[in-house]
Amino acid sequence: MSKKIKVILVGAGNRANIYASVSLKSPELFEVVGIVDPDTVRNKLMMERFNVPKENCFSYVSELIKREKFADAVINGTMDDIHVETSIPVLRHGYDLLLEKPFAVNAEEAKRLFEVAKECGRKVYICHVLRYTPFYSSIKKHLIDGEIGKIISIETCEHVNYHHMAVSYVRGKWRSEKLCAAPMLLAKSCHDIDIIMWMMNETRPVSVTSFGGDFQFGKDRKPTGAGERCLIDCPYKDSCNFSAYNNYVRHPRWKQYVWKAIEGNPDQSIENVAESLKTYNHYGQCVWDFERDGNVDHQSVMIGFESGATATFQMIGGAARSERNIHIVGTKGEIKGTFEDSKYILRKIAPETQSGYVDTVIDLNVTGDMTGEKGGHGGGDSVLAVEFIEAISGSEPSYRATTLEDSLISHSIVFAAEKSRKSGGAVQKL
Repeated sequence: MSKKIKVILVGAGNRANIYASVSLKSPELFEVVGIVDPDTVRNKLMMERFNVPKENCFSYVSELIKREKFADAVINGTMDDIHVETSIPVLRHGYDLLLEKPFAVNAEEAKRLFEVAKECGRKVYICHVLRYTPFYSSIKKHLIDGEIGKIISIETCEHVNYHHMAVSYVRGKWRSEKLCAAPMLLAKSCHDIDIIMWMMNETRPVSVTSFGGDFQFGKDRKPTGAGERCLIDCPYKDSCNFSAYNNYVRHPRWKQYVWKAIEGNPDQSIENVAESLKTYNHYGQCVWDFERDGNVDHQSVMIGFESGATATFQMIGGAARSERNIHIVGTKGEIKGTFEDSKYILRKIAPETQSGYVDTVIDLNVTGDMTGEKGGHGGGDSVLAVEFIEAISGSEPSYRATTLEDSLISHSIVFAAEKSRKSGGAVQKL
């Protein structure tokens, strides 16, 4: 690259921090030169982490765009419901954009952002990080090379483990459309719908149907005698799957969310976290006491394509282990694997053999979803950040590029699926 790219973080939360952290490992690629976030604690933390001048730190996008353009791109990691309103001003100010998913929470917003990006001629990448993992990008190459023929069917499923379900989609800010304007299918599983659309991008979707509901949560399912706070008055503190004591104190999972309550406190001890869970930290409240605003803990989606092919997706929250599975059947063979195992089978039809098929096991040997040695999401987070920087530096986009055009299609599937679910599974024509 001819010059080092300069980037501004809009939304100084966990996701923006992950992408921006690539600059600390590969400082020759890009540097963070600005921060925008109304949370003064987060603003200061990111300013110090990335050595950003104080005069380049702002509370709101409206303040940023009063300044003459001083960077090349923006990484937008704000909450789902303000993605569009925080992205349009920076696009019009001349910045290219890496935007966290979901890029919009309804069809009208999605169309508006697409039109503005086109009008401004800016590059926009959406953070569908699964495309950038060795697992899914390797599978896509087999399809590009025609190794299993024309696709007949794709089956995918995502098992969201019990503690992720609780921390993000029951206790967390994605539990309710009132809080983030995004149902669980959009907030969590638009990644998976994007993978289906990417694998099937030689044909277009024409119809969608969906069913789902909340099987596990709500006050009417609360165990008899359960308390209001896990660490204070609950007899199930040691035995409950969703116990704040087990998940956040005994085994400190999801620190980036649970520990935010003590983020500005110099005492970052587990004892201080436990005290917050007993009092003001809402992650210490009983999991059955939260309003979920009609959100789901499981959902099924079926998609029909113009070619006659079909795809299904199952999202199941509350599983023991987080797991994404995929099974693609084509006219010449099939591909079947599990993302977290970083391994899949390429199976080809072979009538000349005794079994009638030949299996090739492909082991990519990458650590799983959230803790991969090459970055989060099995390596996808860091690869996405690098490819975005390369793209705005003038490199040709790779076959994995998560363009706004592609994401517009996958988001439209989610919007249609939600409309179908809320109308008892009525088929939605696209």
